[in-house]
Amino acid sequence: MTQPEDHISVFERSPVQVKCNYSYSGSPVLFWYVQYPKQHLQLLLKHISRESIRGFTAHLDKKEASFHLKKPSAQEEDSAVYYCA
Repeated sequence: MTQPEDHISVFERSPVQVKCNYSYSGSPVLFWYVQYPKQHLQLLLKHISRESIRGFTAHLDKKEASFHLKKPSAQEEDSAVYYCA
């Protein structure tokens, strides 16, 4: 798993994408975790659920070997550390 950006700055109400690439020849099981300030790490999304949580979505692209986290309109409360696993 690689997340190429260390830090992302986004204007409020602008779209945001947190990139995640993987290297695995089989069928990966991928997750996004989030850690908000002064909170514990928590599961945000998993690729098999195809759901939107807090406006975030992530699509597993096997051709590109990516699982990028996206939100069409970022909010100040989205400021956190995001982990792809």
